[in-house]
Amino acid sequence: MNTEIYLDKFENAVKAFDKKELEKSGLEIQTGIWLNSVVLRLQKKHWANNPDEKPHSGSAIFMGIWIDQEAFSKRILKYNIHALKLRQLNGYTLQSRAFADSFREKFKEFEQKWKNVSVQFGPQTLMEGWIPLNDEKIYEDILKLLYNFIEIAPLIDETLLKFQKKTNS
Repeated sequence: MNTEIYLDKFENAVKAFDKKELEKSGLEIQTGIWLNSVVLRLQKKHWANNPDEKPHSGSAIFMGIWIDQEAFSKRILKYNIHALKLRQLNGYTLQSRAFADSFREKFKEFEQKWKNVSVQFGPQTLMEGWIPLNDEKIYEDILKLLYNFIEIAPLIDETLLKFQKKTNS
């Protein structure tokens, strides 16, 4: 797998993404090569203690779209939503399992829009799936995943609200 070629494809999809839609959603997109994978990551700043960390090792919630050697061999493009070290997320009192269960309940309404998706994971992987890797339409496939995520990103915010720390005022 030529990571530079795939990084270029990911970056071209990001360039084509509707900037107004992205701005309205409050999401930020990053691309790069992390852990021997070509990665596109979407998140809101308040979903991570250190939102620019690549890759995340601290507390963070984000969607990833990626291809690694295994996915390339299987000719698939993977995607998921991670929720890492939630107990440490600033401003919230989170329990990973409760957060995952609450998000997944809300996600059921949207599940049919995501190909080959599963929520049968531990609380760190809220959902994960894959689509066939088609070099001729990878650009369109990535854009579709991005728009699908924009539609469900509010579910993460709604779920976080349930766990927001109460302030004494």
